[in-house]
Amino acid sequence: MKRLLVIVVVSAIFAVGFCQDFTEEQKKRIIQNRQECVAETKVDPILIEKADLGEFPEDEKLKCFTKCFYQKAGFVNDKGEVQLDVVKAKIPTEADREQALKIVAKCQLKGKDPCETVYLIHKCYYTHTHPVATEEPAAKEKPNKTE
Repeated sequence: MKRLLVIVVVSAIFAVGFCQDFTEEQKKRIIQNRQECVAETKVDPILIEKADLGEFPEDEKLKCFTKCFYQKAGFVNDKGEVQLDVVKAKIPTEADREQALKIVAKCQLKGKDPCETVYLIHKCYYTHTHPVATEEPAAKEKPNKTE
């Protein structure tokens, strides 16, 4: 199954490691936005790396970093509200558009402030697009008893 919008457009751009699918100009902009948001929020880069891997610590600076990054990408406004027109415009042609929009609709969450709102939305996107992170590991093989 092709990757959904949320991976390509939202979750993937959150992590610089996923930049191989973007043009050089897009990669530069992603890196620049990330660096600017780190400087603005003073977040510990280790926390960003953890979030990139699906571990979402409760950290105010990380929450505000997430809002900053999404806002610079145009996905949310200053209030943390998803800009659906921008999201729709950036859905790759190879993505399952209907499924991607269902996930965006499911993830319309509200936190106590704009930073927490965007952080909750990001966590929701991640959960819906990274099933390995949310599923129980496959049952371990039971050793054969050959006695």
